[in-house]
Amino acid sequence: MVKNAIKWLILKKGVISLEMSFSFSKKLFVFICIALLFIILPLFYIARTSLTQFGSYAYKVNEKQIKNMSRFYLSRVAAEQAKKYDEIFKKIKTASSLLGSQVTSVYHNFGALSHVPLKGTSSLELNQENRIFFSPEHEAVITAYWGDDTISDEIKKELNVLSYFKPMLIKSKELVNESLATHIITASGIGCYYTMNLKAKNACYSLPPSSEFDLRDGEPITIFTKQKIRYFDTQWTSIYKDDVIDGLMITATTPIYNQKGEFKGITGIDIPVGYIISDLKEGAFISGSANENILFAFLQDQEGKLIAFPREFFDIFGMEPDSNHFKNSSDILNYGLKDSSIPAVRMVASKILNTHHGIVNLMINNEKYILAIGCLGSLEWHLVLVARQADMTASVHKTGIALKKSLSTIWKDFVSLSLLIIAICVSSIFCAIWIFISPIKQFITATQKVSKGDFSSTLQIDRKDEIGKLARSFNLMVEKLKVSEKIEKEHALELESRIRSRTIELEMSNDQLNKIKNELEKIIAKRTSQLKKLNEHLVYTEEGERKAIASDLHDSVTQTLAMSISKIKNIRESDKGINEEEDLTWVQEYLEQSVREIRSLIYQLSPPILDDFDIEIALGFLIEETNIKHHSHFHYINNIEDKVFLDQAVKVTLYRAVNELITNVLKHSGCKKGRIEVSKIKETIMVRVEDQGSGFDVDTIKNSDAYGFGLHTLSERMENFGGKIEVDSKPGKGTKILLTAPISSSKEKLI
Repeated sequence: MVKNAIKWLILKKGVISLEMSFSFSKKLFVFICIALLFIILPLFYIARTSLTQFGSYAYKVNEKQIKNMSRFYLSRVAAEQAKKYDEIFKKIKTASSLLGSQVTSVYHNFGALSHVPLKGTSSLELNQENRIFFSPEHEAVITAYWGDDTISDEIKKELNVLSYFKPMLIKSKELVNESLATHIITASGIGCYYTMNLKAKNACYSLPPSSEFDLRDGEPITIFTKQKIRYFDTQWTSIYKDDVIDGLMITATTPIYNQKGEFKGITGIDIPVGYIISDLKEGAFISGSANENILFAFLQDQEGKLIAFPREFFDIFGMEPDSNHFKNSSDILNYGLKDSSIPAVRMVASKILNTHHGIVNLMINNEKYILAIGCLGSLEWHLVLVARQADMTASVHKTGIALKKSLSTIWKDFVSLSLLIIAICVSSIFCAIWIFISPIKQFITATQKVSKGDFSSTLQIDRKDEIGKLARSFNLMVEKLKVSEKIEKEHALELESRIRSRTIELEMSNDQLNKIKNELEKIIAKRTSQLKKLNEHLVYTEEGERKAIASDLHDSVTQTLAMSISKIKNIRESDKGINEEEDLTWVQEYLEQSVREIRSLIYQLSPPILDDFDIEIALGFLIEETNIKHHSHFHYINNIEDKVFLDQAVKVTLYRAVNELITNVLKHSGCKKGRIEVSKIKETIMVRVEDQGSGFDVDTIKNSDAYGFGLHTLSERMENFGGKIEVDSKPGKGTKILLTAPISSSKEKLI
């Protein structure tokens, strides 16, 4: 009966607990829903207000950003285009300067070049229509003379001298693709003109007679002859009417002066203004980009004179330049923004001149224009990009309309999604409270058992949510606790295995180090043996040189001096008088021979030519002396044109090496013919010694002791100075030996 009572109490307690649990869940659900409502209503108000303010702010920021970006972009494009054209005009000016310096050097050598006729030149023929002498039409460079009715001898000399310069005209035109032509105009009335434009070339033969217009009165030459300032460098002309094509031209012209400082003429590179305008359009307008908002671009010089300005925009800027009356190159276009009929344009002209890079605003007929300025640094010219502000900001209004529609759509979507989320949240809260509270009791019971050391307890919760994962993690934790000791033992065994493996690897590494040590000891022993042989060879060589010097002194100088002394003794002991014409002359000849032999020995010991001349000249003297002394036929080829700076030790080593190689050829090759070639490649000097003698097997010689006393010694001496020696020889096919040595980087290193 007591047991039944206990069961009833337990059952009653469970029912009461369940009722309390349900009541708590309901209260929790109601509380969460009310809290959610108080949170969402202010968020709706804040979202609505924020969207409205964001729309207004975004419109203003977008308008400001578009204006700033447009100005920045225009300024950057103007700077990039200015930099591009600055490089182009610098290239053209440099090419013209080079032409001028070349022609100036020709005039400096006028006396020498005028007497040397140039092959392939044709005589000039008189054109009866304009009374100008022209070269034949088949020649690439047109040569003309209009200074007189006849060609004097002095003019013929000048024509002959200028004919040396025609290839430079052609090369300069090829280098400057933007140019129409390259030309020379002399003060004596000679012109040389090169162009690839067939129309311009044909027009040259139709120039007006010099009585109507003389090319020497044109802008390219009067810039030097009719100015108060005497220029000696390249100058850019003003815009002028070209003499051979329809249109305006600008020229990079360089003066020519002779050694006396007399003005002899000019060289020039012609750039059509039409080409500049066309290139400005192509550079400023890029299809499909913001460049399409650029209206046009123009170029002006440092004085504000226009260099390139699209004719179709003259009316907008109130300009009316009249170039229809221009006939020849003496007609100059002197026109700029300051000559506009619109006051605002005249005012902005000075601002452009004072601005290197930046933006200038211009108002014409109540319409605002943006002028982006870029400065060509080397010329102080200005490149100006012109755009309407209305075109740059046209997208702002469209952006405002699209922004309002987007904000309205966003608000509707926000309200719909918010209501849906509220409904989902309420349902989710109700389900979560019921789902998450029920398994908590099982977790409490199981954790209490585990805390007491009972690892047999598991949770029977088959769910796929976080609670299920937590239950599986709990069960997995219990299983891991059971096998932890087993895993610990396995880890110990694995660690022991790794230690044994690492020990084996260390032993193998130690064996490899021992092998490397043994190989290094062998290399050191071999190198020591080579050095010992080299030392023995040096002692042997030194002793041999001493014996050779002693032998030469004994066989030559000593014998000659002995004969001289003997002759003098005979003269003194003779009863006869001294015969000056015979006896003294005989003694003098022997003494002079002794002096020559002593000088020869000194030259062999230390050739003084190495102190006075470069290595290529010293080698030439050595080979010439060898050919005379041994009746040999060594051919010497010197490919070095510029001065070569060598350390004195390198120079002596190369000289001795070549001398020793020539001696080997005479002694061992069986022939007295060969070739010695010296050349320079980058920072290296190379000397090649070849013969057609008996030759030898290089590998056999290297492995023999003979190599240690011969080529190996040369190789060691060359390597000491950073050089090397390469030997190529086969029995019966001669020998080729290449010596290379580094060149000093500057003359100061030799001092």
